[in-house]
Amino acid sequence: MDMQDRTRLTADLKPFHTPVLLNEILAYFKQTGCKVFVDGTTGEGGHTLGFLKNTDAHVVCFDADSEIQQRAKERLQDYAERVTFVHSNFRYILKELAKASYTHVDAILLDLGISMAHLKDINRGITFATDQPLDMRLDTTEGLPLSAMLPQMTESEIADVIFKYGEERASRRIARAIVYYMDKKPITTTGELAGLIEKSIGRKGKIHPATRTFQAFRIFINQELTSLELAIPQCLDCLAPGGILAVISYHSLEDRIVKHMFKDAKGDEFEVLTKKPIIPTEQETESNRAARSAKLRIIRRVCG
Repeated sequence: MDMQDRTRLTADLKPFHTPVLLNEILAYFKQTGCKVFVDGTTGEGGHTLGFLKNTDAHVVCFDADSEIQQRAKERLQDYAERVTFVHSNFRYILKELAKASYTHVDAILLDLGISMAHLKDINRGITFATDQPLDMRLDTTEGLPLSAMLPQMTESEIADVIFKYGEERASRRIARAIVYYMDKKPITTTGELAGLIEKSIGRKGKIHPATRTFQAFRIFINQELTSLELAIPQCLDCLAPGGILAVISYHSLEDRIVKHMFKDAKGDEFEVLTKKPIIPTEQETESNRAARSAKLRIIRRVCG
């Protein structure tokens, strides 16, 4: 893709969330002669739009969030005849593809990042940049919001979640502060939670002290790592010979799972195409801050 095409594609994708590593993914996916592509984490449809513009393939779009999926439908309406939407988490990919009469597909993408639309949604409570209801669910039709989950958890359970999914060293101190606060009143907003975390462990440097804890609770509430562990084997089963699975991760917990599961699958049937993860160029990270921590790993089905 030359610079003119790159500029045109980037312009077409605004003002929506900018897809990460789009050109790199397109380069790999085009090599497959892809006829059916699955976007397992469609979000606002940035990757799908790029794919529709640059190939003749049909795209199956998964997303657990019906609201953001509607935004993608509006964005992709000019290509409606080449898109099938599935309202489901990618952890159910095998079952949902079978329901849509797909036995094998040529390419699958899982972009594990959180959409800017979720970060800006004042009803989700995923960010503490503004004071929002403490929910954190990506699919609000399932499960309980964090505000309802916390009172059901012990101090030890809260600390374990913060440490396991946020790799936060002060997890026990934060958990103690949360339980102490809830003895007096419930925590109902992101501002309350971020404030008590900052008060309990102090603030050093530019990164807000609540950052790791918010990541941990979001991963916990949405079962993100469990979904990933369940999805990867199913994705590999879905691939036609020559088909590829690409996964973009944004923190070490996700990347570790992808790396190890790809390594375990490698053999006569699968080939890992990325010995080291592909990371964004300096130019991309300057124009799209969300890309800074992205790592792309790709595996191909050799035969089957």
